Amino acid sequence: MAISALIGVALLASPAVGRSGVATASTAPAASTAATAASTAATAAATAATAETAETAARTATTKPPISDTPPTVVAHPRRSTAETAETAAETAADAAAKPRAWILVDDSTGVVLSAGNDRQPLPPASLTKLLTALIAVGRLQPTDTMTVSPIAAAEPASKIGMKVGQVWTFQNALYSLLLASANDAAVAIAERVGGSLSGFAELMAQTGQQLGLQDHPVLHDPAGLDDGTAVDGGNLLSARDLAIVSRAVLAEPLLAQVVATPQYDFTGPDGVQHELRNHNILLETYQGTIGMKTGYTVKAGEDLIAAARRNGRTLIAIVMGAPSLWNDATSLLNQGFAMPATAEAIGIGDTLPAVVVPGVTADGVGVAEVARSNDDRAGTKHHGGWQPPILLLVLIVAAAGVAVALRRHQVMGRRRSRRRDQLLTALAEVMAARSVRPEARPERPPDHEEATAEDYRRQAAGVG
Repeated sequence: MAISALIGVALLASPAVGRSGVATASTAPAASTAATAASTAATAAATAATAETAETAARTATTKPPISDTPPTVVAHPRRSTAETAETAAETAADAAAKPRAWILVDDSTGVVLSAGNDRQPLPPASLTKLLTALIAVGRLQPTDTMTVSPIAAAEPASKIGMKVGQVWTFQNALYSLLLASANDAAVAIAERVGGSLSGFAELMAQTGQQLGLQDHPVLHDPAGLDDGTAVDGGNLLSARDLAIVSRAVLAEPLLAQVVATPQYDFTGPDGVQHELRNHNILLETYQGTIGMKTGYTVKAGEDLIAAARRNGRTLIAIVMGAPSLWNDATSLLNQGFAMPATAEAIGIGDTLPAVVVPGVTADGVGVAEVARSNDDRAGTKHHGGWQPPILLLVLIVAAAGVAVALRRHQVMGRRRSRRRDQLLTALAEVMAARSVRPEARPERPPDHEEATAEDYRRQAAGVG
């Protein structure tokens, strides 16, 4: 198209030439006009050629982008406005950068903090509180102990197990309902049974927090972890680090360690209803080595999770609060911890949790006894989920065993001596009996060694001289 235009222009621009090849005078004005037209046409042709070249380049760039070291420019979608494209890009970047409001990763045996973020900030813990509620109760109640459901407990909002006023529940069934199904009515029933009232239990929560060594100004009022208008005195505040301290104590208590690791628990309620409790912690089924612990959610707190896992004798605790991707955030922390070499455990981020304390009640029912274990003691064992008795108790057990062994030995030796005595007496009796049936000895011969007559023997035997 452009070449044809150029040829036409050239023809128009050519002067009138005679057969002799020389332009005549009558054709000069026409030649001038033609030259002007040719110039205009050439300009138009050049413009057209430039446009065609640009169109071809654009088409080529669309089908095969050029190779460049710089990142490609984001091109707006043809059906989206520039504002919509920018908004989508901002949302994508926000999702990629989203993190929990707080998190912490702890080595259970040593107490070393391997990773953390905003872990000292007190936040609403939601149902993670129920681990502390269970920890307080298990030191004061036996599994077979019972509790009567009050109107306050029965009126608790969901989630709940469906307790009714006046029902009598065992502590064991209430405890599993508390930790597997996160039942708020079970939390209040347990709290009232242990503390006498919700205010009394709040005092126990505060005391236990001090005994455990919680350091980030915890606020503890509600046994269920509620934080809305139904909460006790506005609810609770706990940091991720303080929750890690509670979690280590829970793993050190054998009954609680067993409960939080249970995938399903079935029981018949006091009204004859069959309950099948499924543990809310799906990591028990999806993440290798998971041994519990607890989920939590409220609108104010967001998604919360405490997850503990054990691999190759090493136990890690991951806690996420206000997590945008609950299960992914928790498993990412655990994967990070298990991937760390052994040398990293001794350093971490430079923070170590206090020694584990399992609160309980003394034998006379007065006060709270503390069973403390140092982190070094826990690091020296391969299985960290069970309770280990204190040294004093071990000494008493060993001493009692020694006394029992000594008594047993004394009894055995006494029986042996008795048997020997009996044997000797029997032998002596046999000898005496043998003597009693032995024939009489012959009388002695006379001193003169003369042959004695029968009469002499009779006299000697009769004692006659």
